[in-house]
Amino acid sequence: MDEVLSEEKKELRYAVTYSLLLTALPLVVLIVGEAFGLNIRQYGMRPLEPSGLWGILTMPLLHADWEHLISNTPPMLLLIFGLFLFYKRVAWRILVYIWVVSGLLTWFMGRQSTHIGASGLVYALAAFHFLSGVIKKVPRQRAFALLVSFLYGGFVWAFFPTLYAGTNISWEGHLSGLLAGILLAVYFRHEGPEPPVSPFANEEDEEDEIFMEDEQK
Repeated sequence: MDEVLSEEKKELRYAVTYSLLLTALPLVVLIVGEAFGLNIRQYGMRPLEPSGLWGILTMPLLHADWEHLISNTPPMLLLIFGLFLFYKRVAWRILVYIWVVSGLLTWFMGRQSTHIGASGLVYALAAFHFLSGVIKKVPRQRAFALLVSFLYGGFVWAFFPTLYAGTNISWEGHLSGLLAGILLAVYFRHEGPEPPVSPFANEEDEEDEIFMEDEQK
């Protein structure tokens, strides 16, 4: 029992550590940008421009102001925490895939503008966790998926471009994130925690063996 608790604490520390570090990156970028008067927006994504492909890597790290950053920070912290908690062995690979795929889709779909912000990544992670909870029969994952849907169910309104007419909000990034999260939840459906074994599984196997023996007699 002590070994199990120790392992769970280790996993929890692992998830907390990396979620805090990764969520702090955009904060550091914004502080440095403001401290040195840098125009960090110029390093964002510019769709369908070869030079704008760098934005796939930089877009989630760049934010226009503190309000923009604060709106993305809590969900990013929670969703990255869930990723490293449930997918310890492949968490980094999933994060890289989600980062790149959502970015590529935004590069193809986005309007001619400079796109910045982590909202696309947030939407991708939210979709990934929700669909993974639906696909997999793991109680903890399903509970986390319900928490995500409860906290961020209103995100569904972010996929309607008419709601953002005349604004600089990238609904294309939101939609790209949703699609990337769905695709990767299906792709990684065999990864992560395994469903609990039914206590009656062995009994059913024994009954099947007895039944087969009776038939042979």
